[in-house]
Amino acid sequence: RKQNKIIIFSLVSFRCPLLSLTLCMAGPQKFSLSGSSHPVVGIVGQDVVLPCQLSPAARLPRMDLWWRKIGTGFIPVHEYLDVGPTEQAGEGYQNRTELFRQEFSNGNVSLKLKRLRVADGGTYHCFVRNPQWSQEATTELQIAAVAPVFIGMVGPRGQGIGLVCRSTGWFPKPELQWIGKNKQNRAMESVTDVTQDKENLYSVVSHATVTEEDNGDISCIMRNGLLEIEQQSAIYLSSDVFPRVSPWLTAFWALLALVLIAAGACAYIGYTGNGTGKQKFSEKKRTEE
Repeated sequence: RKQNKIIIFSLVSFRCPLLSLTLCMAGPQKFSLSGSSHPVVGIVGQDVVLPCQLSPAARLPRMDLWWRKIGTGFIPVHEYLDVGPTEQAGEGYQNRTELFRQEFSNGNVSLKLKRLRVADGGTYHCFVRNPQWSQEATTELQIAAVAPVFIGMVGPRGQGIGLVCRSTGWFPKPELQWIGKNKQNRAMESVTDVTQDKENLYSVVSHATVTEEDNGDISCIMRNGLLEIEQQSAIYLSSDVFPRVSPWLTAFWALLALVLIAAGACAYIGYTGNGTGKQKFSEKKRTEE
């Protein structure tokens, strides 16, 4: 009987070389698979890890793993087959995916997604299977991007100065605000144009006109609501840069306008009078004839 026990132990160890003795002796285990309970936020151009954890932590024998993105159907992202083993990335994900194979023994089947794009945002499906067991989990990926903000002067506009604020490379669409620091941070009116490029990143151009009462620090602030991050640029305007109108110059233009009106009236009266005189002379000549 003692010899039989040794033989059984050897067989079990041979069939389950990668599992602990405790798991093998206990028979089929009930494993669970979990993703992230909260959305994972990734930055455009950077890498992100989509978590997927097997519990209890162990490396399943003959384990197959699929990562897919949920769209109108399942979009292949990365697959791992234990028989082989073979790994393959889906279309559009070549050279951008990586598994932590050295962490499989700890139940870590997470996926690293590299050089993020706006189009990568969505829900990802992690599916693990072996001959006796299968389980799945999902993780939501949100994409964000921020960019530098630049502010500059356009030139005089009436009695004020025109300013422009530009920035390219935001996602999602940023919130924009002009602030006049010397007026207790009051918001300023502006006209803003927002466009998207072929990568779905947002570009923003905003124009504002400030008057002399707004002299001081003027700031253009853009905010990414997903990351809760602000980027801003400021410019200082002294009262000397604003256009000034001399009261004597105003009086001169007003007087010139009156003179031109009077000259026009005189010319009109003269023209009308000459026309009447010519008409009377013509009638007198016909009477004499």
